[in-house]
Amino acid sequence: MKRFVPYLSWLGALLLIAFALIFFESDLLWKVQHYNLFLNTSHFFREQMVVPGGFLSYVSCFFTQFFYYPWLGVLLLCAWWLLLTWLVKHVFHMANQWTVVALIPAVLLLIANMDLGYWHYFMRLRGYFFVATIGTTVAVAMLWAFRKVSSPELSNSKWNLWIRIALIIVAAVVGYPLFGIYALAAVFLMAIWTWRLSNNRKQNAILTVVALLCMVAVPLLCYRYVYYQTNIHEVWTAGLPDFTVVEHFPRYYIPYYILLAFFLWMVIKATPDTSMKRGEESKKQPKIAKKKPLIMWGLQGVLAVALIVLVYHYWYKDKNFHHELVMQHCIEQTDWEGVIDEAKLVEEPTRPIVIMRNIALWRLGRQLGEMNSFPAASKDSNTPIPVDMVYHVFGRMTYYQYGMLNDCHRICMEEGVEYGWHVETQKYLARCSMLTGEKQAARKSLNLLRHTLFHGKWAEDMLQLLDHPKQMTENAETGPITHMLHYHNALGSDGGKVEKYIMGQLSQQDADDPYFQEQALLATLWMKDSKTFFPRFNHYARLHTSGPMPHLFQEAAYLFGMIENTPNLERFPFDKSVIQTYNAFMNEAVKYNDQPAKVGRAALRPIYGNTYFYEYYYGQRPN
Repeated sequence: MKRFVPYLSWLGALLLIAFALIFFESDLLWKVQHYNLFLNTSHFFREQMVVPGGFLSYVSCFFTQFFYYPWLGVLLLCAWWLLLTWLVKHVFHMANQWTVVALIPAVLLLIANMDLGYWHYFMRLRGYFFVATIGTTVAVAMLWAFRKVSSPELSNSKWNLWIRIALIIVAAVVGYPLFGIYALAAVFLMAIWTWRLSNNRKQNAILTVVALLCMVAVPLLCYRYVYYQTNIHEVWTAGLPDFTVVEHFPRYYIPYYILLAFFLWMVIKATPDTSMKRGEESKKQPKIAKKKPLIMWGLQGVLAVALIVLVYHYWYKDKNFHHELVMQHCIEQTDWEGVIDEAKLVEEPTRPIVIMRNIALWRLGRQLGEMNSFPAASKDSNTPIPVDMVYHVFGRMTYYQYGMLNDCHRICMEEGVEYGWHVETQKYLARCSMLTGEKQAARKSLNLLRHTLFHGKWAEDMLQLLDHPKQMTENAETGPITHMLHYHNALGSDGGKVEKYIMGQLSQQDADDPYFQEQALLATLWMKDSKTFFPRFNHYARLHTSGPMPHLFQEAAYLFGMIENTPNLERFPFDKSVIQTYNAFMNEAVKYNDQPAKVGRAALRPIYGNTYFYEYYYGQRPN
């Protein structure tokens, strides 16, 4: 029974990790696969193999796509970690008393993925969520092969030295193109481990020199004669993520450094001397294994607690980040009520949360009544990445929902070139091409998605819609967008400020579609521009023939009229409540003229936060 204790312990730990990932991070995992692309075509395979470590990325992309069902992707990831843990124990002959130690690599790989936060949107490494796990597993398997050929039974063979040299060369020459830095790391560890596996100093020196020469020469030769898409400075780091956006952030490599240090420690200190004869291994275990069982289990308990604390500390827990993920997932499924429900849980929103909630209210026909009931804050995203999140993360979605298809297409192309093509990029390219009538361009993206495992049905449905364009106005996904296609066919420059650019463009537009004109009028409110408000307002009034004028627009008209000293303003058919609310608001607001804006904002919001008067004077806007 004792022989199964390690496996039961590993299963328990990995099931706990799996539960945490599925329960707390299912929307993140869904987003990870949406930012991934795996195609079951030979062309896609060849495309991955043009860089060192390409096969590793190819396999990792294959497994990443299963996060479409988060539970399935998590089970596959945990299966890889279970295999890695088993290999670590058996490769380094770890005693059962040190079961928890074998879990350290899996824990470090978990931290490497879950500490990223907004970096998930900026990763250039394809299949990165599985790359380190699979690469480390392959590296440990190479070490196992090296230990086998260095065993006492083979050490006396006259061919043993040549066998080990051949293994090192093969690990570098074959492993580097397939697995990148992980093969080089295995070769480096072989160069050190040989001194523990053999007492023949001459042979060890030869092996170390061969290994170091392979580590230097193989990447350089591949760079010179094999690959043409790799920078010289990246040949020794192929397979590692690049944490560079404008500037470099080396702290995200810390889990990888610790992982290398762990294996260095294992090959130097924690492995038994396998040069001894068969049967002697049990008599000469490392000193650490001779401690009393109670002390051993106590140390394991302390280590387990330390690992749990470490995972909790580095697990990215920003609430707004997770709210954004849930809302994006709901938008992709056209679940507008889900977007609203998630927004209710937000305390101080980032600007993307405000935008997504407004879009959801718009789709549900509740924007005019409920838009200002939500704090229109602009809390900064909790990330060191110095980019505008609305532009780089939510830009394509925002442009698409507002019908600015040229700008959505532009961002898709920019992001695809910079960070690689993925499912989300291809979907938005297809949507834009469909709505602009570019059928061949739409078919190109949709045919690509037909070769995916989980997005083929969506592509088939869109192809059916492409052949019957009249049905686009009735489709839940494309129908609302068809009402927004009244812009001039041009491409402007947003300067990275998506929301401000959209509102500026919308506020200048007129159309006979009430759906579009309502948004154009709301854009003038966002811009706080009375000059453009009244022309849009007059056009909207002519189109709005049923029901009373919405209070929000009455408030804006009265406020702008007061600001511009419009004569006989009271003669216009404003609701009495609008005038009364305006007077009450101004009487209260004047009390805070000499105080910081945040004081007046906090004091007036409970009573007047749902009015345009409050929004005009205290509403927060992105710069």
